[in-house]
Amino acid sequence: MWRRSDGHPLDQRVAEAVCSEKELAALRADDDPQRAFLRQWVRKESLVKVGAATLDAAAGLDLPVYGQEPPRWRGWRLLDWGGERAVGCVAAREEMRLRLLG
Repeated sequence: MWRRSDGHPLDQRVAEAVCSEKELAALRADDDPQRAFLRQWVRKESLVKVGAATLDAAAGLDLPVYGQEPPRWRGWRLLDWGGERAVGCVAAREEMRLRLLG
């Protein structure tokens, strides 16, 4: 059973429904599977929001694993950020810079 950083169990069925086998292997190997899953999830979600993908096909979006591969997918650039309690991602066709406020 996977554990979140706070010690509570993470429901693997959710990850298995929306991640590819490569992504699942990376999640299993990560020190914090929940955070690793959230990073992959927000990457997929960013592509859905720009119309490049659908949630119905989330498991088929074999995205680069955060921190292991360049953040690109079929011409889309994925810009990730995170803090202690949050993660996010933006998908764009061109190079971008992110400025966080606050």
